[in-house]
Amino acid sequence: MNAADLRYHAEQKLAARSPKHQKSPIDEQRLLHELLVHQIELETVIENLRHTQDELAASQARYFDLYDLAPVGYLTVSSRDSILEANLTATQLLGVPRHALLSQALSRYIAFADQDIYYLHRKALIESAQAQTCELNFVKADGADFCVRLEMNLAIAADGEQILRIVISDISREKTKDQYLRQAAAMFETAREGVMVTDANMRILVVNRAFTELTGYAAEEVIGKTPKTLKSGRQDQAFYADMWGQINNCGYWQGEIWNRRKDGEIYPQMLSISAVRDENNRVTHYVGVFSDISQLKDAVARLEFLAHHDPLTNLPNRLLLFARLEHCIGLSRRERKSAALLMLDLDRFKDVNDSFGHLAGDELLQQVAAKLSCRLRGIDTVTRLGGDEFAILLEDLARPQDAALVAAEIIESLNEPWRLSNGSEVRVGVSIGISLLPEHGNSSEELLQHADVALYRAKAEGRGNFKYFSEDLTQAALRRLNLESLLRRALRHQELLVYYQPQVDISTGRIIGAEALLRWHHAQEGMIPPSQFIPVAEEIGLIADIGEWVLTQVCRQGRCWLDAGLPPIKLAVNLSPHQLRHGDIAASIDAILSQTGFPPEFLELELTESALMERETEVVLVLCQLRALGVRIAIDDFGTGYSSLAYLKHFPLDVLKIDKTFIDDIPQLEDDKEIASAIIGMGHTLRLQVLAEGVETQEQLDFLQEHGCDFYQGYLKSPALPASDFAALLRSQF
Repeated sequence: MNAADLRYHAEQKLAARSPKHQKSPIDEQRLLHELLVHQIELETVIENLRHTQDELAASQARYFDLYDLAPVGYLTVSSRDSILEANLTATQLLGVPRHALLSQALSRYIAFADQDIYYLHRKALIESAQAQTCELNFVKADGADFCVRLEMNLAIAADGEQILRIVISDISREKTKDQYLRQAAAMFETAREGVMVTDANMRILVVNRAFTELTGYAAEEVIGKTPKTLKSGRQDQAFYADMWGQINNCGYWQGEIWNRRKDGEIYPQMLSISAVRDENNRVTHYVGVFSDISQLKDAVARLEFLAHHDPLTNLPNRLLLFARLEHCIGLSRRERKSAALLMLDLDRFKDVNDSFGHLAGDELLQQVAAKLSCRLRGIDTVTRLGGDEFAILLEDLARPQDAALVAAEIIESLNEPWRLSNGSEVRVGVSIGISLLPEHGNSSEELLQHADVALYRAKAEGRGNFKYFSEDLTQAALRRLNLESLLRRALRHQELLVYYQPQVDISTGRIIGAEALLRWHHAQEGMIPPSQFIPVAEEIGLIADIGEWVLTQVCRQGRCWLDAGLPPIKLAVNLSPHQLRHGDIAASIDAILSQTGFPPEFLELELTESALMERETEVVLVLCQLRALGVRIAIDDFGTGYSSLAYLKHFPLDVLKIDKTFIDDIPQLEDDKEIASAIIGMGHTLRLQVLAEGVETQEQLDFLQEHGCDFYQGYLKSPALPASDFAALLRSQF
């Protein structure tokens, strides 16, 4: 009701009064004034009410804005799980428009694995009316999942029905951050590197478990202190000044540093220090990460040692020898100083390996290395080149002859008996080749090569001695290398030949056998003596192939002669020590006899005395296997070996051959006559037949006949002949 309406009603009221009730004009004026005052008051009240209504509408609008735009989702859900209301944030979180979300079941948007959790908390809320909170994984309409905190309260709607007021907060980022922090904490504690965090004043705030393990300090012993507690004292002030200068300029430093453990041990670390700054670029913390690199440095040192030293003997190796040779060559050029390089090769070392095993051989090499090292000057270098080869560099020699004095002393020293840990006593010798600086070369390669050439000469001349290098020896070494190449080709191209030297019965003068002798006729070189190529074949391991070829050729030839009607004779073939030691020689010979059809009783195998003495027990077994095949066994070059004659009775032998050196000076030298006579008598005592080699004169034959020797061979009867000529000679005697 406005003011005009009030006035109208007032006038109507006055007009309705009876005349007797009419007031005076003054009273009417007063009444009218009161009515106007009331009108104004009423208008004021109405205006205030209108203003209050506007404020209420504005407040309601603000409420709905806050409700819709709140940072959390608000849902009203019925007791049957149907969504009744949802704010804008809830629709955004679920990725569903509001109109599509209403009347939907809330559980539809909860991950299947978390459905039970939701229903259990919802049931507890309805039953107890106690607010419930839980964490669940929700699934958006597009399938993406996110983690929420769900807060549920129970309320009563206007119609009296129970409803659920639900607040959903997206906590995915918090979960990710929390997980990251847990992972970081786990990494911090389980890291194998020590970690230390300090404040800007270098006071230690926190350390990890690896820190305590590496330093020996418990956390409470270092927290609040500075890293100076770990200082070793090995770095000077300049080192730390440079380190902190880099940290201040770059915010980071990494390097190797030595620190001290709690027990006082100083050890190397690989340390990195990083400065942590705030938004104002002020340093708030320092983080130090370190690892113990003791084992790494030990491994590097070991690798460095192994790169320049022999792992078995700990002597310098070839690489270090070359480095010191280059140093000597430089001194020689600048100061005219002399030096000598000695190349050593142990004699009979292979016998130790074969007899006692490689562990015993290694032990012997270690003993040899120790003895060589202790007998030389500090400026000299002893190296192991490999196998049983050593080299010695003698620096600053006063005279070239001094190298010979050292070599002679080494030969004498190494010739002494060696006692192994298994109780065995062994003997080895040494051969030495010497090259001089600057006489024999101006490079490391030349000096080593020339010392090696001299060593071969020393071994060729009987071992156990030393030789200097000369140009003649170089040519001989080149000849040997060429011979090796030619020999391999000769075997492939059938350049080798077998000659036969008659063996004669002294009592009848008739040929009863022949020794097969290997010959090599080269198209350009001509006839190459066996004394030149047989040692090469043995050194390069070709002797086994050559020996098998000779056996096959001889047995095949013997079968042909028998088939041709020639009288049966024994054919003698030399076996090398290599054939005896390596492979199954008995099986090989059995196969050859079967293949060629040659009768085994006509095959005689000759072995040197030294071959029999090496590994005696094994040799006896092999000889017994050969005898079981039916072949005969002869000992060749008897008297030139180093064994006791009494050992002969242990071997299953048939023939004893007197070496040519004891026949040459008969009858001139009484000593040779007595030796030959003694060998004949001893052979017969052992029930062996005796054959003399190298008989060239009638006087020698007469002496042998007089002393009962059984057979002979030599130029007196015939030199070695090709197969066809020998067959003709054999036919001529019947």
